[in-house]
Amino acid sequence: MCFSCLEDPDVMSVVFEAVLFDCDGVLVDSEVIATRALHRSLQDINITLSLDEVATTFTGQSFSQCVALIEAHRGSSLPENFMEDNRRYFRDMMEQELVAMPGIKEVLQSLTLPYALVTNSQARELDVKLKHTGLDTFFPPEHRFDTETLGVAKPNPEIYRRAAATLGFDIKRCLIVEDSFPGVSAGVHSGATVWCYRPHLTQEELDNFGVTCVFTDWVQFLPLLNQATW
Repeated sequence: MCFSCLEDPDVMSVVFEAVLFDCDGVLVDSEVIATRALHRSLQDINITLSLDEVATTFTGQSFSQCVALIEAHRGSSLPENFMEDNRRYFRDMMEQELVAMPGIKEVLQSLTLPYALVTNSQARELDVKLKHTGLDTFFPPEHRFDTETLGVAKPNPEIYRRAAATLGFDIKRCLIVEDSFPGVSAGVHSGATVWCYRPHLTQEELDNFGVTCVFTDWVQFLPLLNQATW
């Protein structure tokens, strides 16, 4: 599914200053791993959800947001070892399976606009993901914005506004690439233009948010960007 970015006259009028990428599910193929790790952690505390239910409920949330949802569901605090066990499950799976999204490195090598990443991941976790996939060379520390550093998390639009302000860009002239409901909500309400890569949203949700472009392969991105800013 890919919509022309030329259908919306507002998109045509924007000259983008920068591209802000989400990380999980956009730059790295980590969301399936995170879902499986959390599914296992939930089984440890006798919460029975399917993988699809875990993905639908928690994809795009920060870990603290996930914890709040789980505690509300079970009506009590999580065991002290829950976070560390989940991180261990995720780390073990990631070391075996985590890869960069196909084609993203070629996009970053050819992209002429400044770019950065904005994520709900914590700093240490983000560093591991980038190094493991070889994306660390594309994103120096000053172009990485995580929920710990900024003090806010998606769907709060401030996470994108603060990242853009730190870089010296007008958020209204930034293009955000997202895939999850919290991320799209944060991006749209920040005032930026939002495109979606393999989104975890329904068509109705995409329409309601006013997402102007959806693509499923990174090979489509640069031609679409060139069309939108031509």
